[in-house]
Amino acid sequence: MVRMILAVLAGVIAGGIVTGVLEALGHMAMPLPEGLIPEDLNDREALNAALAQVPDANRVAVIAAWAGGALMAGWVTTTLARRHHLALALVAGGGLLFAGLSNLILIPSPLWMWAFGLAVFLPMAWLGYRLAGKRG
Repeated sequence: MVRMILAVLAGVIAGGIVTGVLEALGHMAMPLPEGLIPEDLNDREALNAALAQVPDANRVAVIAAWAGGALMAGWVTTTLARRHHLALALVAGGGLLFAGLSNLILIPSPLWMWAFGLAVFLPMAWLGYRLAGKRG
């Protein structure tokens, strides 16, 4: 039981790291236009206006990073757990789903990003489970 819990925690941590690295690479490859983000991040109106101008390609890169992180979470969880239950990989993916939902709530995003963003976590965690060599 402890091994399964630690496997899920390791999967969520690994998935979070991969997500962060992929998001950073996306920002390096497609930097936001100069001056887009206001200096005072506490000015909610200015921040919302700036975020509305973020190019869709940048938003797609964030969703791709979330997908990569969920894939890694599912793979790591399944690899480390002795009992290879699909549910463990999905719990790890669910942890990242919660993080993505928090991100969407805190940062204004278009409806399509909500739909596609939230839709990637569990299928990609399942794919990570499958890539770890488990069937189910």
